[in-house]
Amino acid sequence: MFMLKMLLIAAGAFLNRLRGGLFDFGGNKLLFPLFLALVSGSGGSFVCIFVAAYVGQQFGWGTYIGALYGTPPAQSEVPQIDEIVNALKISFKGKKVYLSEYPRAWGFAALALRGLMWSFFVGLAVGSPVVMLCGVLMPVCYLAAEGCDCLLLKKGGKTAWNLGEWLWGAVFTAFVAW
Repeated sequence: MFMLKMLLIAAGAFLNRLRGGLFDFGGNKLLFPLFLALVSGSGGSFVCIFVAAYVGQQFGWGTYIGALYGTPPAQSEVPQIDEIVNALKISFKGKKVYLSEYPRAWGFAALALRGLMWSFFVGLAVGSPVVMLCGVLMPVCYLAAEGCDCLLLKKGGKTAWNLGEWLWGAVFTAFVAW
C-alpha cells in the first residue's frame, strides 16, 4: 500500500509539472485536478473535488514566486491577496516596515495565501481540515526547490520554479491521497 501511495505522489508531481507547462497541449490543465479527484478516495464528491482543484489552479502566482526568488513585485497578481500582503507590517530591527519592502518575505506570505486559496476548497470537498490548510506549504516547496538549484544543480533561470512545481505537486497529492 505504501508503494502505491508513493507512485501516486510521483504521478501527482508529474501531472502538476505538466499543468505548469512541461508539455503544452490542450487539456494539460485538466489532468492534475482530475487526478486529485481520483486519488482522493471520495467517490461521492468527485465532481466537487475536480472543480475545486481546477478553479483553484486558475489564479496567478507568478509575481509571488518571482518575489520569493528575490525579484521585487512589478505587477498585481491576485487583488485580494495583494491587498492583504501589502497591508502587512513587520517589526524588524526595532522599526516597523511594510512586508512589501522585503520582496522575499512578501513573496513568501503571498504565495502561502495563494496556496491556501487552492487547497482550501479542495480540502472542503475532501472533508479534511489538513488538506484545507496544506496550501500554506507552497512557498516552502518553492524555496526548497530554489535551494536545490542553488546548492546542487546550479542551473539558474526557471529551474527552481520548475522544480517547485514538481515538489508542490507531490506535497499536494500526498495530502489529498493520504
